[in-house]
Amino acid sequence: MPDLQTLFTASLLFGLVVTATFVVVFSDWRMALFALAAHYVLAAILVLDLLPYPLPLVRIISGILALVIFWVTFRQKSSAYRRAIQQAPNDAAREMAHARYRSGIFVAGFMFRLFALALAAMGILGIASSVSFLGLSSDILFGAVWLIAAGILVAIVSRDVLWLGLGMLMLTSGFTILETAMDPSLLLFGLLNISDLLLAVVVAHLSTLPVFGTGPRRRRGETE
Repeated sequence: MPDLQTLFTASLLFGLVVTATFVVVFSDWRMALFALAAHYVLAAILVLDLLPYPLPLVRIISGILALVIFWVTFRQKSSAYRRAIQQAPNDAAREMAHARYRSGIFVAGFMFRLFALALAAMGILGIASSVSFLGLSSDILFGAVWLIAAGILVAIVSRDVLWLGLGMLMLTSGFTILETAMDPSLLLFGLLNISDLLLAVVVAHLSTLPVFGTGPRRRRGETE
């Protein structure tokens, strides 16, 4: 029978798998932000034995602050979309507004994303259970590499700037776990937390920039 510590660690890793799956597979931004908030708590608990007590709490706070920036930006984008639809004078204007704000989050379909994520999980599970990397435990190695792989997958299949930022947050979270396990440097740990906030600010700014070329295409021979 597995002991309580093993079950607890397995539950943490399962939670990380589920939260990352919500971000990769589903396209609801509220669900994604809540999943990432839960992921920050689980990742902090995973490295609780590697850092002094206040530092995992700092990691959670910095992650939540970054997600608050994303929350505000998503809300502003949704409000701008509704205003654009309501103020559109004709179908062409509504089509342009839809193309600008709701042109689609992912370039790949639901089943492709789910299949790619399952392949990544099985591959990382095999590596973590059979390969010793710099003396890291299998649970730390799986949690870190899983978040890095899920973040990269989001970056590959997303066309939305904000969703790309969510993937980058997962990637930096996995890298933070890996760096903490290998060399718990307080300086680098602090820089990684600051980088999440800077990343959120930069992505939020990029999402507000105007998008060109989203208007309806004219047929050959048509004039303005």
